[in-house]
Amino acid sequence: MTEVLASYEHDHAPAHEYLRDDGEWVAVSRHDLLRQVRSAARGWRTAGMRPGDRVGLEATDSHVFIPAFLGALWTGVVPVPLPPAPAEGRRGPWNDHVAAMAGIARPRVIALHRDTEPPSGSGRLVILDDILAEPADESAPYRPKLDETAYLQFGSGSTGTPRAVPARVAAVLANGLAIMRDGLRSDPATDRGLSWLPLQHDMGLVGFVLSPLLVGVPVSFIPTRAYARDPGLWLRSMSERHATISFAPNFAFALSARRMSADEVAALELGHVRVLGCGAEPINHGVLQRFVSTFAAAGLKPEAVSPCYGLAEATLAVAISPPDRRYRVDHVDAAALSAGKAVPVETQPADTQPETAGAVDILIGCGPALPGHDIVIRDAIGVDLGARAVGEVWVHGPSVALTYAGEPPETPATFRSDGWLRTGDLGYLAEDELFVTGRVKDLLILNGRNIDPQRVEWLAEAVPGVRAGGVVACTRAGPQSEELVVVAECRTPDAPGLAPALRDAVAALGISIHDVVTVHSGTVPRTTSGKPRRQETRRRYLEGALHVQQG
Repeated sequence: MTEVLASYEHDHAPAHEYLRDDGEWVAVSRHDLLRQVRSAARGWRTAGMRPGDRVGLEATDSHVFIPAFLGALWTGVVPVPLPPAPAEGRRGPWNDHVAAMAGIARPRVIALHRDTEPPSGSGRLVILDDILAEPADESAPYRPKLDETAYLQFGSGSTGTPRAVPARVAAVLANGLAIMRDGLRSDPATDRGLSWLPLQHDMGLVGFVLSPLLVGVPVSFIPTRAYARDPGLWLRSMSERHATISFAPNFAFALSARRMSADEVAALELGHVRVLGCGAEPINHGVLQRFVSTFAAAGLKPEAVSPCYGLAEATLAVAISPPDRRYRVDHVDAAALSAGKAVPVETQPADTQPETAGAVDILIGCGPALPGHDIVIRDAIGVDLGARAVGEVWVHGPSVALTYAGEPPETPATFRSDGWLRTGDLGYLAEDELFVTGRVKDLLILNGRNIDPQRVEWLAEAVPGVRAGGVVACTRAGPQSEELVVVAECRTPDAPGLAPALRDAVAALGISIHDVVTVHSGTVPRTTSGKPRRQETRRRYLEGALHVQQG
């Protein structure tokens, strides 16, 4: 990574551009980026940081965070990206989260934006603005061994306490090249990336800072907070900046199709877009179908939408749907899927379906494993399962990490001694393509059936008045068996028709909701990447800690 940067001394080709708060774009050449990185490198040395020291680094504005992060790599300092400070009124959870992360990562210092109020008990602090203000350091970059830790990457923590993954130099290089060269088949002469993703997470950091740097693809960065205020900014910027590659979670595709008017869509030009990757959370067929249909009017090609699968424990990406074909859709028997087998069914128009036809689930293919990597499906005791058998997804390859920082109790079960990674995700393989069905810890067991919670949540989100991405399906103990609970963020939680509408929607799965809990937006606890925390939501529900309307 630093060797690539060092080669930029006389290279004035574009590297990055950053969207400012005033709506203007600021371009940075490769030469300018190198100077910024060298300034940050001197800043870290002036702050007393030495190779191997860890620094907690607030993932603030991209034009500040990126040179600070790369400057740490230049000096051999190990950066630990931390979530940016939230708006006033939400500081308590951020304080607790950053304190927990610092307790695991044990950074020597924490580096914050000048305007960020330090979290309580944060130890020694430095100001990021001061780190970047130093004169450029002309010394050669630190040359790490391939098995050294480049940085610490925290997972999202959607199913529990976040874990820190030491990202080895070799793993970062392997994954970055596999993504850009093999998965996306990128060309620095014609491609441009664009991202609004949080830089403390693997998709934002590896996907749009580190991987493009390895192959020379320029990137346009939008502040995450700007996207949160105006989701339409994502595709307007893809059109305006002529960007060809971008990635986002499923919810962003849903918001774009739902909120942009026909006139706004008509004003876009998306014919040049090669890859719109969809990952980081379960992928909804209906959402992608609606997205492709909506933005066809702007020239978007169906094959540009590319589902993918990955996790921080494998650096970032494990599988990517090839960009030269439309993503695969698998129609399977719902009852058989609940029993652990993905049995394909022939699709027929609704008016020709026989009355005895069973329910059908529609799954999205995430592509084959990246070259040099392997995916297998295994049962609970580690036995390989056949094609179309649902089990836990195991991954092997050069991108896989070796351990968690601090080696928490689940480390040996997750990172196997033979190099295999147990992901905790459920899925199956069909013609060597991965289909993800859910997560082991979140699986709902109702009347002897295994139900993935997102199947319930997607149906609930389709009810008018329910917030997309704001539904959690969980269970509570009943007198005879587990009972289904649905917590839904709504624009008007006390609207009288919501609870019956949610019950009717979920009845399509052949199951009943025992408790409907409607809450205001922002009530459902989330990770720093915006994913609902199902286990934490369930805990608060059981403790009566949600401000609710029940029905």
